[in-house]
Amino acid sequence: MKRAASSAGTGPKREAPPKGVWLLAVFAVPFAAAGIGIFLFMVASPLYDWARMQTWKPVPAVVESATLQSHTSSKGGTTRSVSVRYRYVVEGVAYTGQRAAIHERPDNIGSFQEELGRRVQGLQRTGEAVPVWVNPRNPAESVVDRRLRPGLIALALVLSSLSGWFGLAVLVKVARAVWNGGMPVLPGPPGSHPPR
Repeated sequence: MKRAASSAGTGPKREAPPKGVWLLAVFAVPFAAAGIGIFLFMVASPLYDWARMQTWKPVPAVVESATLQSHTSSKGGTTRSVSVRYRYVVEGVAYTGQRAAIHERPDNIGSFQEELGRRVQGLQRTGEAVPVWVNPRNPAESVVDRRLRPGLIALALVLSSLSGWFGLAVLVKVARAVWNGGMPVLPGPPGSHPPR
């Protein structure tokens, strides 16, 4: 026991990680998290919904209310979204739906929101039925427009890539610095300093 303790005391020393490396990690984590979050919620989730909606069946629905909403951010930008409520019947059972499109978040990319809003508002005024896409396995789940928006997906991919890759690249550099700083350094002659 004494011999092991003495040998441990004279063994190789580990160099401490460079100063500020943990601060750099804290700085990088939000970028990596934002990139991953954007990808999951604005790319992967819509693609998943679009894929499963390809098996849904069209059912005529009556539009009860439809509004094209404008949202102004603190920076002065304006985004739009469609709020809709419709009712439809599947196998004698009445359902109410509120999902307008695959992408549910407000945006200002192209004229998709304006066109969809005008279409459902027009159908509400005339009383004409709108075909909605209904999940045959769960008829309570439905959507008015199941189109995928490539422009919005592409923008989200760019944003997630820039933010995510930046954050991950910095975290990799931090990990390497910690790893290199923690590698065993052989003791040199008295008075010498370990290489950096």
